[in-house]
Amino acid sequence: MSSDTSPPSGYRLETPARTGGGAGGRQQPTTPSWRTVIATTFRLWFRRRVLRVPDSGKISGARRVGLAAVLTIVVAAAAVGVAAAVKLAGQPSADGSGNQRPTARPTLTPAQAAVAAETLANGKAASIWVAGHVGHGLVIGCDPATCAAILGAGYVTGGQVVLQQGASLPGAGSVIVATPAVRSLYGPQLASGAPAVIAAFGSGAAAVQVRVAVTGGPQAYSRAASRALSNRRRAGHKLLQQPNLHARAVAKKDLGSGQVDPRVIGVLRRLAARYPLFVVRFGDAGPLAGRTVPFRMVEITVPTTQAGQRMPSEVAGMKKLLHRLPARDRPELMPMRKVHGKWVIEFTFPAPSPF
Repeated sequence: MSSDTSPPSGYRLETPARTGGGAGGRQQPTTPSWRTVIATTFRLWFRRRVLRVPDSGKISGARRVGLAAVLTIVVAAAAVGVAAAVKLAGQPSADGSGNQRPTARPTLTPAQAAVAAETLANGKAASIWVAGHVGHGLVIGCDPATCAAILGAGYVTGGQVVLQQGASLPGAGSVIVATPAVRSLYGPQLASGAPAVIAAFGSGAAAVQVRVAVTGGPQAYSRAASRALSNRRRAGHKLLQQPNLHARAVAKKDLGSGQVDPRVIGVLRRLAARYPLFVVRFGDAGPLAGRTVPFRMVEITVPTTQAGQRMPSEVAGMKKLLHRLPARDRPELMPMRKVHGKWVIEFTFPAPSPF
């Protein structure tokens, strides 16, 4: 038996409960049980309405036996009904009203629980990546939970599309977060409408992919991606001919093989036309991205012999040039830092890259 003596919700105790048995205390009358109330009520009704016997009258032996049998049956039935009602009322409903028995949750096997946990972790990582790397203002298609997670991670958009039963995939240029729920909802249509994978988290059934929708399906995208790769190769080779630009071997390889975003190449070309710079590395293609997805970030250094912490005129000029670029061509500039006597400049463009 529970030891909780608190009043039901919605009631107040104006005075403390009185306890009996103390000196001068008055014994509180005991409340009859609900079984006694039901039995007494039915007994009086049965005497008056069925047996036609006054309350003070006597009942014959045969009638008394019959009355006892009927009372036993009725009380037992009432007990079962009341117990069932009490149990049902104690169960919370979906809306918290206590009027409906909750739906039993399926039990997951250890393998299913592991996949669910991995999916949750991949979805969280994808949401953070989208919020930090995808250009703001784009249309993003995602399931309700992932959309909420992306917004919670700081993404600002005016064209978000919640992907659920009956919703169409967003149009070309939009970004789709392909969680297992989205893949099961759209099936082959997803790979056909959004074949470009710019980032992926995890693998197998728990994987979450960040895709870009295109027109014309996979074949058209393949042709466009091939043309874009050729254009990036030509632009990279042309950039390497700039006398002011020097690069590490791996950076030269990335430029020559077409692995650098054309927006990055364009900004480097403008900088190298006026200032000497050294390309350290490219990066930010997206985790597990497709092989045709280019690098959107570059790290460059500017040698200087000037003592102290004052920024040299070349670096200050680069910074002004970057800030004066048109909005569509302006990268995000990371805080400049000085390492081993050289100023380090790092900037990146948002995903997805043009092709």
